[in-house]
Amino acid sequence: MKQIKVPQEENSTLAGHQKVMYAPNSSGEFQTFNYGSNIEEYATKLAVEEYEILQKECLENIKNNISSPIEYYMYQNRMDIPTLASVAGFFQFRVKRHLKAKYFVKLNDKILQKYCEVFDIKMNDLKEFNNEK
Repeated sequence: MKQIKVPQEENSTLAGHQKVMYAPNSSGEFQTFNYGSNIEEYATKLAVEEYEILQKECLENIKNNISSPIEYYMYQNRMDIPTLASVAGFFQFRVKRHLKAKYFVKLNDKILQKYCEVFDIKMNDLKEFNNEK
């Protein structure tokens, strides 16, 4: 069996932690290797920057009464609509609707509580969202 080269580069996005990868050694047996990749680090940083941009845009939309605080917390927790829908237990079309300010104000406490549990926040943080973040 051919031995696979495992990248051994530093990855600052892992915050000092190491990833483990299983790859065959020279005798063909699987062995653990510490894994680090500059490509993975770049992709992670790019994704985080994108979520930060979306978060800032969302703050503007909340000020203009277009978006709801749910959208802000969705981006803060690095989620997208399918992920949030899955975790909260709602259909995607309902989550999309809840992201709009005009529908958010009509949501009852039971629905808001589900979002609070997903984002690990208090109900007041969601209802009385502070735009000055």
